[in-house]
Amino acid sequence: MNTATIRRSPIVLIRNFIFIEVLAFLLYFLVTGHGSYKSEFYNQLFLSDFISYDTAKLFFLSGAQLLITIYAFFSWYYELYEIRPGMVSHSRGVFWKRKKNFPLEKSMTVTFSSGPVGKSLHYGSIHLESRHYSSIVLATISRPQGYLRIIEKNIDPNMQSFVEKPDISQLASQEEHEQLEFKSSLRFDRRMNQLNRELEKAAMKTVAAFLNSKGGYLVIGMDDSKKPLGLRDDYETLQRKDGDGLENHFTQTFNAMIGPEFRHLVKLWFYEMEGLDVCVVQVAPSSRPVYLKLNDSERFYVRTGNITTDLKFSEVEAYTRSHWSRR
Repeated sequence: MNTATIRRSPIVLIRNFIFIEVLAFLLYFLVTGHGSYKSEFYNQLFLSDFISYDTAKLFFLSGAQLLITIYAFFSWYYELYEIRPGMVSHSRGVFWKRKKNFPLEKSMTVTFSSGPVGKSLHYGSIHLESRHYSSIVLATISRPQGYLRIIEKNIDPNMQSFVEKPDISQLASQEEHEQLEFKSSLRFDRRMNQLNRELEKAAMKTVAAFLNSKGGYLVIGMDDSKKPLGLRDDYETLQRKDGDGLENHFTQTFNAMIGPEFRHLVKLWFYEMEGLDVCVVQVAPSSRPVYLKLNDSERFYVRTGNITTDLKFSEVEAYTRSHWSRR
């Protein structure tokens, strides 16, 4: 598949430079104002014995101009879009680096826009919108039509759109098996009556195992006897005490322990059973191996029957070779 690293159009560099220049100009006159007090203040400094006020002013303005030019250039230079199989990344920041990943799924909408000036100077923007994830815009890039084709080539055919909501009653009628597991909560320990992050790790082990196997369903808020217990206790441990808060926390934990590049393979569905909320985590099989970051190490989990199994490193190579060679 084709990959690409894209910088924004040089028009953005020029626009940023003009904006910073105007802002600095206004700020300079706002701070210094009018009158001769600036030269009077400068004449009290020891530098006035060596450099005249007009010369010092020239050096100051030239230095400020240089810093503005350098900052405008590096803010443009360090802003990148990366297109790779199954993913688009947006990186930016001169002093504080920020990065956002966007999965390329089959169900996403790809649109292109360009104004009259953009058409004449051959730049425009590509809009990627998904029903399941936040949108991203490849803004003001040169010759975007060529990158549209690269994006299309990097859409992962194995990515699931999850358009069909699982039947919770059908899941609840089954015993745990290779593609189904029940957990009473995500992070609240009902026996200890307190938050227990080990439960989060156990949930992520199951999700990672589903990713490395045939996919599956993790039902949260229901015990092994299929009795709904609800998610209220989990909600109370979160800043936002509802399903959205639980999903946000799940995503943060998933990204930290498994990786945001696999988040598109997981969908959370919420149901009400007997007046209680229940969550079904639907997991699609991954097209490549998934490792779980656990206690400063990486572990590899698979499903064997209704059990999540931690493979030894001597077993991982043989499993990955046999499992993914069949795809």
